[in-house]
Amino acid sequence: MNAYLEILRPSVCILTVIGLIVGAIVASTATLTPQFALAILAAFLICGAGDAINDYFDRTIDKTNAPKRPIPSGRISPKAALYYFAILSVVGIALAYFVSVYYLGIAVFNWLVATAYPWRAKRVPIVKNIFVAYLAASSFLAAGFLSGLTITLPLAFLVSIGFVITLGREIVKDIEDVKGDSAAGVRTLPTLIGQTPAKAAAYVLLAVGCAAALLPLYLGLFKPYYLVGVVPAIIACIYSSMLGAHKAQKMIKAAMYLAILGFLIGALV
Repeated sequence: MNAYLEILRPSVCILTVIGLIVGAIVASTATLTPQFALAILAAFLICGAGDAINDYFDRTIDKTNAPKRPIPSGRISPKAALYYFAILSVVGIALAYFVSVYYLGIAVFNWLVATAYPWRAKRVPIVKNIFVAYLAASSFLAAGFLSGLTITLPLAFLVSIGFVITLGREIVKDIEDVKGDSAAGVRTLPTLIGQTPAKAAAYVLLAVGCAAALLPLYLGLFKPYYLVGVVPAIIACIYSSMLGAHKAQKMIKAAMYLAILGFLIGALV
């Protein structure tokens, strides 16, 4: 893969685009218009800019942890990566301007969060988890800013559930990395309060997310078809509590995808 494409982490950017499209379907803001196409491209580029600046700040650590990445492997110089980040940022934000002033606002805010994350927030316990959870949920949230402020109740549930479940998963991922983090002096919730309390906090968040996932049906926002995705998602979250951290965080990720499927079915049926 070309180094400049690889540093974007296309799979992550594509997931961001999918989140925007799903959010737009749930919020009924999806349209077959040039503006929607520009919104999708802007989301892809701003996500890519965030990934590029993350690799720039991690370039020293990646020499040991991920030597094949574009910067530590020498395929892209740190200076070139910084210029690339700037170009992606300017083009992405410029495209957002042509969507709507609302979309421009959230695009700029998300760009600031994505840039602050590797620069400062990544080193602060809990805060780094919150930043990642917000960025994951923001792809859904952005759908409510396409042509105005359209935060429907179903979209609000999708954003909230995405944030809470991702936050829980990020804590579980920190539990998985606790030995390496402790040895390197990296502060995370598990290294500060211990693995057992951190796991308890993670699964409280997942329980809240699972409970919230049932509310749209209770409130009559969706038909029972919605449960096709949501029930397996809840089962996956419960099952993850019986697994080790590595397998658990993968199961939680699968649960999030199932919940998204449920919302998509609920919005379409």
